[in-house]
Amino acid sequence: MAVETVGVMSPGDMGSGVGGALKKNGLRVLTALDGRSYASRKRAAEEGFEDAGSLDELVKQCDLVLSILVPSEAHSFAQNIAEAIVRTDADVAFADCNAVSPETGALIGEVITAAGGKFIDAGIIGGTPRRGATPRFYASGEHASKLGELDGKGISVPVMDGPIGRASGLKMVYASLTKGTAALYASTLMTAKSLDLYGDLIAELELSQKSTLGEMERIKTVSAQAFRWIGEMEEIAATFSAAGSTPNIHTGAAEIFQKIADSSIGHERVDSVDKSRSLEDSITAMLHPAE
Repeated sequence: MAVETVGVMSPGDMGSGVGGALKKNGLRVLTALDGRSYASRKRAAEEGFEDAGSLDELVKQCDLVLSILVPSEAHSFAQNIAEAIVRTDADVAFADCNAVSPETGALIGEVITAAGGKFIDAGIIGGTPRRGATPRFYASGEHASKLGELDGKGISVPVMDGPIGRASGLKMVYASLTKGTAALYASTLMTAKSLDLYGDLIAELELSQKSTLGEMERIKTVSAQAFRWIGEMEEIAATFSAAGSTPNIHTGAAEIFQKIADSSIGHERVDSVDKSRSLEDSITAMLHPAE
C-alpha cells in the first residue's frame, strides 16, 4: 500500500519543517500532541499538521511514522510506539530518523519489529525545510523503500543497499565532522578568550586562516542547538568506539556542548537565538554559567 498518511514525532524545528513539506506535496500529516509544549503545538498548527491526540490513534491512522527527536528520547519513544502497535494491532512502518549509533538503531529496530512494525533505519543530513532546505533522509534495511516513497515530496530519500545500520552510520560519520568541528571551534575560541588571547588569535586567523575564521562565525548560534548535540556526540563516540577508533574526541565534544547548554545563553532555541550578537560576545556568554 502506498504511503498516504505520515506521522511526525515531534514537530520541532526539523520535524515541523519536514511535515510541512510533505503536506505541501499532497500527503496527510499527523502528530500526537498529548503532553507536548506550546511551542510544538504552535509549529504543528503553522505547518498544517492534524493532531491524532494519542500514539494509539497515530499508529492506527498512519502508513509511516517518522521519529525525529533528540537522541536521548529515541529509544523510549520507540518503546512507546511499539506498545501502541501491540495495543492496536496497527500495520505501520516506523523510521528512526534520529542521530543515533548503528548499535542504538539496531536495538530500536528490535523493539519495533518485535511489536509487529516495519522498521527503517534512517539518518538526516541537511537543514530544515522551514528555512528552504531539502534534507536528505538516507534509509537502509529491509523496509527502506517505504521511506523511499517520500523522495521528491519536499525531502530527498537516498535508499542505501545493505542492512540496518548503514544509514545511521553514515549520519554518525558525517556529523562527526560537521558538529565535531563546531565543538572544536567553540572550544578553541572559548580557551583563547579565557587566556586573553582572543584578539590575537582572530588577527592571526585573518592573516593565515581566513576561510576557517569565516566558518567560525556559525558558532554564534550554536547555543540554540547545543542541548541537542550533547547526546549526538555521545552516540558518535559510541559509533567510533565500536569501529575500533577512539571515542575521546567526541566525548570531549559532548562536554563542550554541555558547557554551552549550561551557559548564560544555553536557553536559546532556533526561533529565539540572537543572530545579531557578535562572535566575541557569543563566546563571552558561553563562558558564563546560567544564573
